[in-house]
Amino acid sequence: MADIEQLTVEYISAMVVETGGAPVDRETPLLETGVLDSINLVKLVHFLEERFEISIPDTDIREDLFASPRTLAAYVSRRAGQPA
Repeated sequence: MADIEQLTVEYISAMVVETGGAPVDRETPLLETGVLDSINLVKLVHFLEERFEISIPDTDIREDLFASPRTLAAYVSRRAGQPA
């Protein structure tokens, strides 16, 4: 899962740099702090689906999933069938 988490943090960090936001780490609250707006959330979901060859159903796109890069990486790991 470390690779998934690292790639997730790197992708989100790159998005944040484009908008002049603060640095992101594995525990950064993504929605609470406004790191992810609606457009970046859609881009992130698309990135995760493409990069890790998973499908994220609309029913799974909830606030708790995007609590932090760590929680998101744990979810992707489970969907991809990788050990946590």
